Amino acid sequence: MTYKPNISAAFICIFFLSFNPSQASEYTSGLIEGKLRKCPDSPNCVSSEALMIAPIKLPDTEPELAWSLLQQVINEQGGEIQEKSADYLLATFTSAIFGFSDDVEARIDLKSKVIHLRSASRVGYYDFGTNRRRLQEIIKIMQLKLYQYREENTHK
Repeated sequence: MTYKPNISAAFICIFFLSFNPSQASEYTSGLIEGKLRKCPDSPNCVSSEALMIAPIKLPDTEPELAWSLLQQVINEQGGEIQEKSADYLLATFTSAIFGFSDDVEARIDLKSKVIHLRSASRVGYYDFGTNRRRLQEIIKIMQLKLYQYREENTHK
């Protein structure tokens, strides 16, 4: 009888060995000195304020439109907005398989004309690029929607 490793079982074991249940209760949202919180040393967090990913560039004329569109895009991508103010929002995304929550935070910076983003897993250590891909998709959709809006409103 030959032994064949079960890669799925190994993956699940490694995943759960990296799970720290206390991390779920440690999460706090909000801005620190007007900025999104720094990412921990783990690879399961991405932030534009830490230059890990580009922020969303605001249109010169209607930053409020971009802020509103971002909320729409987050909802369309499966996020649920938990907190919202004029310059900050927190949304949660829940994984389909294990039900883990990831947090997406956004901060509008009118002075720099950008929306900064941060996406982080609440638990575990590795996310296998999930948070980076999520923000890249949100940014791509936002750029497309803002471009379409400009095109529609400059050719009237």
